[in-house]
Amino acid sequence: MNKLLPVVALLVGCSSGPATPGGTTAGPNTANKDTEDSNAPDFTLTDVEGKSVSLSDYLGNKVILIDFWATWCKPCIAEMAHMQKMYESRKDKLVILAISMDASETEAQVAPTVKTKGWTFPVLLDPETRVVSLYNPRRAAPYTVLIDRHGKIVKKREGYNPGDEVEIEKDIDAAMK
Repeated sequence: MNKLLPVVALLVGCSSGPATPGGTTAGPNTANKDTEDSNAPDFTLTDVEGKSVSLSDYLGNKVILIDFWATWCKPCIAEMAHMQKMYESRKDKLVILAISMDASETEAQVAPTVKTKGWTFPVLLDPETRVVSLYNPRRAAPYTVLIDRHGKIVKKREGYNPGDEVEIEKDIDAAMK
């Protein structure tokens, strides 16, 4: 029985890892209704190339999917492959802002991971965890926040299981209407 626990944790989600002792493990696909339909707080972070990126840069013309992930989180990496496909097919109406939750010990792996995986959407660094604290205080990984063109949070999702990308895609398409 105990041999199955790591596999279950891998499929559901990652905890916040070594950077945040006492972090919680992500649950399967839960939405936080308390803050859905509220305005998304603006933020500015630096991407892996050193460019400043703000949420407000995209409000008004694109649906925004914020994806909190980390290099040490296998479900995050699996989910991101699907995110890249969604982004490529919808980039005229969708932006994905992937916010790394890697701490100083693993932050140097973020840019090489982005390059190796071929991700073309903005990948942002949040070394002071300001944005993580605003949107994902439990530090679940992966964790997605879907924001409509008007800046309203319309959906939150915690964890990733193979097949979840179908629901994520439906949510994105609904937000684009």
